[in-house]
Amino acid sequence: MNNQDATAIPMEQIKARLYSTDQDTSALALGELIRLGKKATPVLLEALTNPNPRTRRLAAEGLSEIADPASADALFQATHDTNPEVRARAATALHQLGDKRSLSALVATLDDYPDILHNPYTASMYPLMRGGKEVLPLVIPLLQAPNDLTRERAFLIVKAVVSKLPQGQDWNQLWQSLGSYDPAGQKAERDKAAQQWQEWLSK
Repeated sequence: MNNQDATAIPMEQIKARLYSTDQDTSALALGELIRLGKKATPVLLEALTNPNPRTRRLAAEGLSEIADPASADALFQATHDTNPEVRARAATALHQLGDKRSLSALVATLDDYPDILHNPYTASMYPLMRGGKEVLPLVIPLLQAPNDLTRERAFLIVKAVVSKLPQGQDWNQLWQSLGSYDPAGQKAERDKAAQQWQEWLSK
């Protein structure tokens, strides 16, 4: 038996365990694949198309950890998955790769995967909040989103990003000067403030 055959058998065994319906078994298999690094990319890419959404989510999680550029296109496809958690995991994985499509994918999946321990935060919010000014043109329009939580999340991202900019050092003063936007306020008032944010951004 040559070395290729010797490694192929364990990989097939790990893959079988990754597909297990037992959560502990599949989670341990994922850990093994992550430790294998880029050698595990083909297995995880295959798992990303599995009928079981939990398997697809694990695959996206593993690909995020491994950060193999070869997985970028498949991860982008997965940002359109039918399962919201898979979409969000794929978007954050794409961001780990530094892929230029990741910002729009993160914004598109903003409400998809809530952090149950830290309401109203979501998986896609965290990388956006760590971003710079390039995030703002994608997020500021969401200050006028119809959904209350979307507006709140967008506002938290705007605050996190702008506070790091030179012109946002005095956040409270800037916020008040731009209409004291309140995501839960009256529609006319918040829309007027959101428009002021748009004008500020275009200066």
